[in-house]
Amino acid sequence: MLRRYSLLSTFFAGMAAMVLSLAPSFSQAAPDAGQLLKRVRQGATLQENKDIKGQIRKRSVKVPFSMSLRGNLIAFQYQLDNVWNRFDLKFKDRGQEILSWKDGKAGVLPVAQYAVPIAGTDVTYEDLSMRYLYWPQAKIVRDDAASTVKGRDCWIVQIPNPNPKVGQYAWVRVWIDKENGAMWQVDGIDGRGELAKRFMIDSVMKLKDGSWFFKRMKVEVRDPSNPRRTVSVSYIDMDSPE
Repeated sequence: MLRRYSLLSTFFAGMAAMVLSLAPSFSQAAPDAGQLLKRVRQGATLQENKDIKGQIRKRSVKVPFSMSLRGNLIAFQYQLDNVWNRFDLKFKDRGQEILSWKDGKAGVLPVAQYAVPIAGTDVTYEDLSMRYLYWPQAKIVRDDAASTVKGRDCWIVQIPNPNPKVGQYAWVRVWIDKENGAMWQVDGIDGRGELAKRFMIDSVMKLKDGSWFFKRMKVEVRDPSNPRRTVSVSYIDMDSPE
């Protein structure tokens, strides 16, 4: 039995919130969706000023990246053509914003760029930041036929975009393990209600302290004309945090 997981977020949370150090057993009674997401966010193992490293991979393209918690923001850096680029997910009293750095100065990233792929991969700024984990009005939806991922029984949390004109997704669905709170899958749904992108934990690694950390996440881009068909695949590979 897996005792505890660490998943980064997605991902990756991108993905900041997808690195999670999971709480003990969850009640099988349906919890409040907002509290469930809050536990997921609070479980993040990001440590102040300590980088967590990995790479985004698509075919022969490999993009090293790192992320770290710095005060009221999560800093992301990725390497392109031997140059490190930085953007931040900044937490405000009401909501969040993505900042982009240039020439040592930070500016607000235009919302039109949230859906721009990073360095030719299928992972966007919005994906890596996983800002949707902080959207309000989340609810648990029942779908018994789809509630199991990797053999694990999950709560399915649906989160609407408070501003559907911003970003790639009108809403997202997150699969959270009923026993230990691990995020196993995230589906990004477009404005037509069709699956646009899927993030899935593909493999995990066991750490010295007995906890688990995601080793690889698979990112699938779906065909807009046929959402059952995958047209592109990227992977997020994580280094051991030890």
